[in-house]
Amino acid sequence: MINLIRRCKDNDEYAYNQLISQYEAYIYRICYDYTKNKEDALDMMQEIYIKIFRGLKTFDEAYPLLPWLKRVAINALINNSRKNRLDETSLDSYWSENENTKETFRPELFLSAKTDIEEEVIYKDTQAIIDGLISELPESYRLALTLRYHENMSYEQIASFLTLPLNTVKSNVYRARKVLRQKMQACELLEV
Repeated sequence: MINLIRRCKDNDEYAYNQLISQYEAYIYRICYDYTKNKEDALDMMQEIYIKIFRGLKTFDEAYPLLPWLKRVAINALINNSRKNRLDETSLDSYWSENENTKETFRPELFLSAKTDIEEEVIYKDTQAIIDGLISELPESYRLALTLRYHENMSYEQIASFLTLPLNTVKSNVYRARKVLRQKMQACELLEV
């Protein structure tokens, strides 16, 4: 295996294809378990292959490859999920049809939405601060917390997904929440 990885690091396309074909089913299972959709899983696999290709150059051969591949896949899936959550507000929502079926601009909808927009900006700013605090957590805490609250996975699903004991997952989520709460209090996002 180390020889195959070294050949990949030397830009040996055949070795890279060998490596990918060896772990293709494994990566597909992770993607499908996460997306629950064949097409989305296949799309994500392409992104993951690119990340693997770019990341192999810095992969430390002293460690096993499988956990690293799993981490690359999970991180790509989480990042893609975050990217897809961004909702754009359409100006079409401020227009309506009147009795004569002509489109008219309804300023009251726009003005009432202004408050929503202000609240959304405050929410996004706060969320950005919280995301920054989460990114400072140790990786095991950060991943468990993200899967639990951003991806709405049960403890059992997380344990299965990360191949960790259930109590370890629960402990990581508990500790992550505790550390995050302390950091939020220090930033005055939570009252003591």
